[in-house]
Amino acid sequence: MTLALLLVLAQNPPLVDIRGLTPREHQVTGFVLTAPQELQITAVGAEPWPDRLRSRDDADWQEDEQTTWPAAAWILDAKTRAVVWDLRAVETHRESNGLRRFSGTVRLPAGVYEAHYASYLTSSFTSSSFNGVENLTDIVRLARRAKSGGPYVENEAYKEFAFEIDGTGESVPDERLDSARAVFRETAIVTLRPEPNATERRGFELTRPTSVEVYAVGELRRDGVFDYGWIINADTHKSVWTMTYDGTDPAGGAAKNRMAHDTLKLKPGRYVAYFAEDGTHGPNDWNAMPPSDPEFWGLTLKVVNPAARAAVRTFEYRPVPELQTIVSLIETGNDARRSDGFTLKRPMDVHIYALGEASNHELVDYAWIVSADDQARIWTMSYDNTEPAGGAEKNRLFDGTLHLAAGSYIVYYRSDGSHAYDDWNAAAPAEGRYWGISVFPASGRLNPNDVAKFQPNEWPSGNVVAQLINMGDNENARTPFQLARKTRLRVYALGEGRDSKMFDYGWIENAAGQTVWLMKYEGTEPAGGASKNRMFEDAITLPAGAYVLRYISDDSHSHAGWNDDAPDDPDHWGITVFRMVKR
Repeated sequence: MTLALLLVLAQNPPLVDIRGLTPREHQVTGFVLTAPQELQITAVGAEPWPDRLRSRDDADWQEDEQTTWPAAAWILDAKTRAVVWDLRAVETHRESNGLRRFSGTVRLPAGVYEAHYASYLTSSFTSSSFNGVENLTDIVRLARRAKSGGPYVENEAYKEFAFEIDGTGESVPDERLDSARAVFRETAIVTLRPEPNATERRGFELTRPTSVEVYAVGELRRDGVFDYGWIINADTHKSVWTMTYDGTDPAGGAAKNRMAHDTLKLKPGRYVAYFAEDGTHGPNDWNAMPPSDPEFWGLTLKVVNPAARAAVRTFEYRPVPELQTIVSLIETGNDARRSDGFTLKRPMDVHIYALGEASNHELVDYAWIVSADDQARIWTMSYDNTEPAGGAEKNRLFDGTLHLAAGSYIVYYRSDGSHAYDDWNAAAPAEGRYWGISVFPASGRLNPNDVAKFQPNEWPSGNVVAQLINMGDNENARTPFQLARKTRLRVYALGEGRDSKMFDYGWIENAAGQTVWLMKYEGTEPAGGASKNRMFEDAITLPAGAYVLRYISDDSHSHAGWNDDAPDDPDHWGITVFRMVKR
């Protein structure tokens, strides 16, 4: 230490003096240096838990209590957001109780800086800390730490946590610190920092090819994403950039803190940037060590060339064009079953925008479309054809096009008893208002002469050969039908089955009373709702002759009263035989 620095330390109060922290606290102090100089730093932090207590069975293991310092200090350049000093990256003196001490100097140029100190001790213990620990002594030690709040709390070592910086300069008020941070945002075209349990979006238009710097800090793990951003093309709805675990780097602090710092070369066009926050770990309430740059948690997009900033404009984005929809079943709540019908007077590519809920990789809130002529499914929303919708991991989105022939169609949507529009039990999706399904021309412009409405329940189908529907309990129903020639038919049957056996089912007999077709469990598939709801939907060929359509049911779970979740199409519980429709 130089004599000049010793004189400065003797004459001036510390630039930064952070101490007396609680086990869960993050403090920031700003300071300014008017000239390059050498600073004296004294800091006391805490190392991660001993490595021998971690599980060694998981190749992707990343528990925060083992990989993260639960207490640390660092310095950021307020204008560039660069980490210029970090207790975790310098040589420290280790004490037997796990405390890490540093006393030394660092030379910094003139500028405005942020001194951070964070300690998150009580949140570092999780039940998974017992994974792989077989020694009884270690288990008892872990249990004691859980009860007392973990290491550094039980022995009150956390009271020694401190961060002191001495040198020639001055502390800066929050207003001046905000002004310095604003320098980083000078060329920003989008800044997203949503409230907990929410998603923000911003549409922006580029009139010429533009290099855009992406700076994003969020929460991601190998097994899921929680606070993250993405960019789509507003016109094609195609992904341009998505924040993923593999595409990000450690952001400091907890292992789940990840950051992206990329440059995108975007073509002229309209884009939408999103950032979703799940509300469990963020600036309002960290549940583990915060990242090195907590102030910029969220997504910031900046133009690389400052001159390009003036050519960028923002716009209000809507994923579904207003007043251009063919069908709109949105703002759907819990326990809903909604439908609407339409007729296309010419073939058309339609765009489907549908939001739903997944559970164990199966959708429980979802949509589907059938042909009105024979109830054949034209399209079904599934886990595999959807993508994350922002917010909670279970939110799913179908955002794509479908070619439809001229004809009549019915659009359905059903939801279960939890997590729906205006009653979310987890983080809402990015476009929560559109929970449900919207169908509109892929062109985005609706010509009223191309489409007509109709009421599905009143739609007569001249293709029905025979039908037994709305079947109740203890049915033994029959209806005859005739075929003048060998005919290709479509059978649509709904019934109850489980453990490879059917209890409500249909079949077809010929004039001699012989069964020519039978609804068997192995030939059915799930019909939506309860797992015992089964559906047969396929073609058969019968020769000319007289036939009888039959249906039988047991004493429970039918159109007369469901004792479990109803199927997707409860009004067709039974069996219907259609003439095949050419498509």
